[in-house]
Amino acid sequence: KLLEKVRQGSKVKKRYDDPKTPYERVLECEGVSEKTKEKLREEYEMLNPAALRRRLLRLQDKLIELATSSRRKIYALG
Repeated sequence: KLLEKVRQGSKVKKRYDDPKTPYERVLECEGVSEKTKEKLREEYEMLNPAALRRRLLRLQDKLIELATSSRRKIYALG
């Protein structure tokens, strides 16, 4: 995230914040209540990237199956 820009003659020097995930930025934000932050921490601890990917792939396969089966029905009726 860009913190500041300083013009030095014809050049602009930019200073950036350390890279962070959106999750880390929310936890650092003072405008978010502690109750919300605690819920996010609990949710984050339960995340399993491999399981999420498998679920996403299953749902994509199901969506493709629904799209192709309805297309076959349309051609059969026509």
